[in-house]
Amino acid sequence: MVALTAVHAANKSLVTSNALVAVFVGGTSGIGLNTIKALAKTHGTSKSTKSLRVYLVARNPKVGEDILSECRQLCPKGTFILIKANDLALLRDVDVACEELMEVERREAQKAGEVARIDILCMSHCIFKPGAPRLVETKEGLDTFMSQLYYSRMRFITQLLPLLLSSTLPAHIISVFGPGRDAKLIPEDLSLRSPKNYGFMSSGSHAAYFKTFFMEHLAAQYSGKLSLVHYYPGLVVHAGPADPDAALFVRTLFSYVKPLLRMLPISVPMEENGQRTLFNASSRYPAREASETKGKGTKDGLEIAESSDGIIGGGAYRGNYNNEMVAMPQQDVKLRAEGWMKKVVDHTMRAFEVIESGKVFTK
Repeated sequence: MVALTAVHAANKSLVTSNALVAVFVGGTSGIGLNTIKALAKTHGTSKSTKSLRVYLVARNPKVGEDILSECRQLCPKGTFILIKANDLALLRDVDVACEELMEVERREAQKAGEVARIDILCMSHCIFKPGAPRLVETKEGLDTFMSQLYYSRMRFITQLLPLLLSSTLPAHIISVFGPGRDAKLIPEDLSLRSPKNYGFMSSGSHAAYFKTFFMEHLAAQYSGKLSLVHYYPGLVVHAGPADPDAALFVRTLFSYVKPLLRMLPISVPMEENGQRTLFNASSRYPAREASETKGKGTKDGLEIAESSDGIIGGGAYRGNYNNEMVAMPQQDVKLRAEGWMKKVVDHTMRAFEVIESGKVFTK
């Protein structure tokens, strides 16, 4: 486990050493909310002289503005801007939000005399409904759960590349879910369209596999420019699982076991969760370099993490709640030998192309 004192020190160094532009998608509750508040509080209490500009992409403008108002109190010198989104499961709506965000950032950067960029992109948006049947497909042909866990998030990355590649940190991309969820891959049904294949576990497994392979692809394609972390936050007890739209048995069970959940070893207090999620933007997770390093190394006093393809500092990481690494599943070697990294990338880009053309993705 990375000591919490080291986490705090790294986060303080991050905000005091760099002018930062951060984007949070889904930061109105849970892990995203904890992280945006951690960034604002760390910047405010450290009395950093560096600028901080934060964008919150949210569907509910009132909730979003309330959160940003709290952030302004925590960090009076920061700039906090809301970007309204409609349905983050729809790639077309993601594109609209990205276009507005880039336009506003270019304008804000020009006013500040800075380069328009994104240094941190943290995505945690998701509809969490274990026990629910396969959700009605979006009008674009994607399952809502799968889209928000994977397709929507990768679309945010690819659409925001012009600003991400302008970061000099390099840009740190954090996707919150569960890198250890990759238990089984169903090769003949990647989108899990068959009811016999779809479920909470299988959809999470596919999303985890897809994210590992697509992030490795991006890390290699943009070496030196992008650091990507698929992060498991542990058990963070908040109001999310009590969503009134969740399955009845989930809400009932949660109301009884909530006090006990906080006693589990993987339970993480909300403030610590925010700090540890923000830590994924530290120098422990560098962008991939041209030369591959097999041994261990350190940077800024932090041990450099091993990426999902076994390279120290390889640029694509599977982070655990304690900021250690989540191991790859046993079948990883076989899947790589069968070319599944390229197959996943091709599948994803095909979905993007079909939907962007105005058609419905059916594969």
